Amino acid sequence: MTIEQSPGRSATELADRYQEVRAHTETLASVLRAEDQVVQSMPDASPTKWHRAHVTWFFETFLLKPFHPTYVELDEVYGFLFNSYYEAVGPRHTRAQRGLITRPTVDEVAEYRRHVDAAMLELLIEPVAQEVAELVVLGFHHEQQHQELLLMDIKHLFSLNPMGPAYYSDASQRKTRRLSDGSNSRAGSRASVTKAPNSASTTRAHTTRSFCNRSNSPIDW
Repeated sequence: MTIEQSPGRSATELADRYQEVRAHTETLASVLRAEDQVVQSMPDASPTKWHRAHVTWFFETFLLKPFHPTYVELDEVYGFLFNSYYEAVGPRHTRAQRGLITRPTVDEVAEYRRHVDAAMLELLIEPVAQEVAELVVLGFHHEQQHQELLLMDIKHLFSLNPMGPAYYSDASQRKTRRLSDGSNSRAGSRASVTKAPNSASTTRAHTTRSFCNRSNSPIDW
């Protein structure tokens, strides 16, 4: 899908792609326990729960609020908690303290995602203007970027655990593949199947390789 398509593009096309991108994020998170999704391993990383909420906040802030006439926020505090660096939108919670936010819970973030998804599908039930379509596609790309960051951050978190947890165990692979059947068949192939390193020296090397580019590129994190 490209943003050069004409105004009034297929509402079904946008809605289907929206659901596919959003479902992939949930597939990536589905192999994690609630405890895994709350912890922040370093100031430059973010919890899985935060990634899931932040990409939802993007659709809420830049599409639902300006273009959905009857949209009602689930919780107005979410705008403060899940903004990242969008200063023009308003104040935001300190990035280095995202791992201290135990509320909303993982389940409440899932409800937030469902709330926004339902409203987005209402918005996309009819053909939309070019401006709206381009913002929706931008939201796709933004969420896909955070899917990569989610994987990087959880693998770094696991690398610090003496128990050496793996992002994918045999059981979690089966679960992910089962969830991927249908609209998101490629989900399992995109995530690395790696066991977290146990030694301190390996952990430092992992951190350097994975995060060295964050200070040198305009990545949204």
